[in-house]
Amino acid sequence: MHRAAALVTVTNRLDPADVPRLLEAAGRVIGRLATPETVIRVGEKNPDAIWLFARRGRSRPEGFMSALLLNEAGRSALLDGTLNLLDPQTDYLVSQHERPAAIYVWASFTPGVLAAGINRVMDRFDSPHYAEADVISTSLTLRGHRAMVRRGFEHGVWHEGRFLEDFYMIPRRPKTLRERLPSYATHDPVIRPTGIRVVNGFDDMMRVAAVRSAVYIGEQACPYDEEFDGNDLAATHLLALIDNEPAGCMRLRFFGEFAKLERLAVRKEFRKSRTAFELVRASVALCREKGYSRLYGHAREDYLPFWQHFGFKLKENGAPFAFSDHVFVEMLDTIEPSPTALSLRDDPYRLIRPEGAWHVPGPLELSAARQAHLPSPQI
Repeated sequence: MHRAAALVTVTNRLDPADVPRLLEAAGRVIGRLATPETVIRVGEKNPDAIWLFARRGRSRPEGFMSALLLNEAGRSALLDGTLNLLDPQTDYLVSQHERPAAIYVWASFTPGVLAAGINRVMDRFDSPHYAEADVISTSLTLRGHRAMVRRGFEHGVWHEGRFLEDFYMIPRRPKTLRERLPSYATHDPVIRPTGIRVVNGFDDMMRVAAVRSAVYIGEQACPYDEEFDGNDLAATHLLALIDNEPAGCMRLRFFGEFAKLERLAVRKEFRKSRTAFELVRASVALCREKGYSRLYGHAREDYLPFWQHFGFKLKENGAPFAFSDHVFVEMLDTIEPSPTALSLRDDPYRLIRPEGAWHVPGPLELSAARQAHLPSPQI
């Protein structure tokens, strides 16, 4: 790729005389595009919107990449469908000295080796001036979908409570990053030291064990063999941290038709916080993302009102029962699976990401770069 990039020149110096010829060539491949007058207008508003590619040594550009550099209103208009993509409203575009809220990949025509120039444009859009703008695109083909995923785009965009499957996005705008984090993946030791994460390692499993030992064994005198009942290694665990200190945890187990929420524990010193509520909400969100619509759990009789707050109801014909010196009742809840729930329709890379990290590229996706060295499959 570096060798190919050296064969391509990239510039944002638009000569209006080149536009009709380039659009005509691109239109034969892409279909209907904006008029030359519109493209020139967008380029005059912000030179960084139109980039021209040529093979080194040739004076005339042979390809291009264009972007709409949108303000907040323009970003919303793009997602709600009121932005005219064939003739974008000038009020939605930023000038070169303004920071955009979104960079929409408008059209790209880069035949052959010219595609190597795209990374040069993306480097410009990674500069500090543009680094906090979401990068948004669309794709109508499976090949395009896979290319988007490989470039780090996420499939689908949330906008005003709706999930828009036609868009792909690299979220970078601070507001977008805050809104898009799943409630079960909000903890970062540096940026967000108070939050929740899915347990993916032995150290976090030790933190879970410490919280449950303090609550169930220390406070409630639960025997060790009853608290650590042999199901921990067959479950998903959520860990809540406050200022990076383990504060609470929850265990989830998954069955064919339902998911079971259990072992909710919050250390005594953190019970004035909203940790217990946040753990339940995060657990429900994780179950929705895994595609479940039925939740099951056991509530101590005196804690039933807490669970009813989330919509849980007593299981029909379920009689109270006892274990570990307390009386429990069975409870059920019905939920809607997430619009982005894991399914066989997903790109295979998403299905091999770590548990609870389905919203970001995983470590195994890096191995795609080694694909060229794999032997050809034998048929």
